[in-house]
Amino acid sequence: MNLHSHKLHAPIDGRPLYVHRQRVAYVDTDAAQVVHHSTYLRYFEVARIEFMRNNGFDYAAWVKRESLGLPVAENWVKYRSPARFDEVLEIDTWVAHGSRAYLRFEYHVRRDGALLTEGYTISPCTTLEGAVRRVPIELLKACLGATFDEGSL
Repeated sequence: MNLHSHKLHAPIDGRPLYVHRQRVAYVDTDAAQVVHHSTYLRYFEVARIEFMRNNGFDYAAWVKRESLGLPVAENWVKYRSPARFDEVLEIDTWVAHGSRAYLRFEYHVRRDGALLTEGYTISPCTTLEGAVRRVPIELLKACLGATFDEGSL
């Protein structure tokens, strides 16, 4: 795979897509007022929680009620162009793969429509102590929308 040409593709099959808007704070930048590379993982996390909320899944209430969570087990980020202090970014968020084993959230970070950064995170479902559990059907339904097919699980 040529890493320079690799690009994640937003869904076109009816999966939910959420766009989170984020203004770059000064604290998110380095000495040159460019967003620090580690900040994108925090942007992804905020967008991921808002994606679930926007699709009818209250993550905070679920964690409290079920004592389960979705820790990030893997992440990948491709930086294409810098974002800078005080710019407004759009973080497109969707689930590219959802199963009873894990969810793969994908992200595009854009400024005025131009792709700056892309990435993904993979999250299994675990207890708060770290024991692996199956991803709940209600969460899969929220994340996959019209593409959810219980018969394929």
